[in-house]
Amino acid sequence: MPFTMVATDFDDTLVPIGALLSERNRAALERVRAKGITTVIASGRTSHGLLAQLNRNQVDLEGLYLIGYNGALACQAWDAKPLFSHELDVELVRRAAQVASGFDVALMIPEGAHVYTNQPHHFAVVFEAESNDVDIVQLDPQAGLPIVPHKILIGGEPDELVRAHRALSARFSEEAEVVISASFLMEFTAKGVHKGKALSGLCRRLDVPLDQVVVIGDNHNDAHMFDVGGYSVAVANAVPELIARADRVTGASADDGVAAALDELFA
Repeated sequence: MPFTMVATDFDDTLVPIGALLSERNRAALERVRAKGITTVIASGRTSHGLLAQLNRNQVDLEGLYLIGYNGALACQAWDAKPLFSHELDVELVRRAAQVASGFDVALMIPEGAHVYTNQPHHFAVVFEAESNDVDIVQLDPQAGLPIVPHKILIGGEPDELVRAHRALSARFSEEAEVVISASFLMEFTAKGVHKGKALSGLCRRLDVPLDQVVVIGDNHNDAHMFDVGGYSVAVANAVPELIARADRVTGASADDGVAAALDELFA
């Protein structure tokens, strides 16, 4: 059966984190899109952050779809029009923040052109702000949230992040999706809200059969996409759990693994 959609993660899949899109990966994406293959960038980043990255890398937005906030929002890249979104309950955010406060991590709520945080100088917060072209806004612990968030982002050193992940997963297993998306970042979204659910919803909206979708990723938060897509590709730098469930393992993100897979699948 021919594939009619490609959904790829961004950081450490299409582009090594902090780097620019390689010419080989750019050319492969352009060839696939020229064939009429619907293309989706699925990321933990906000839609604002994804658009900032795509513009920085001079990617043509026309006809491109985005899944952001780790699946909490899908939109059209060319006009930023939201197609659907899922927000977090504010009381759940408060309780999650209380649990996270027991660990040496930074709590972030990225929304639009801002990232709200309790630790504005934390390295993960600075990375989030700089890589997504957003302003850092310090949260007032005595005041309520100024927005209704799509997700919580938690940053910290890898070992401490793993400890926080265990605690949050145990406490909120029935209420939230808690998943590590990078060695120093963790995503917290409403229960059932993840990249796989968003990809399924987008495919329904665009009338694309899921078995015609190629999914490409590198980390734990891509696993749900691997569950629903018709053919899954892990880059060589992916976490072992993702590699184990992939239909194909391609080269590393830094070695243009996405281009290698696309060139083979869409020759």
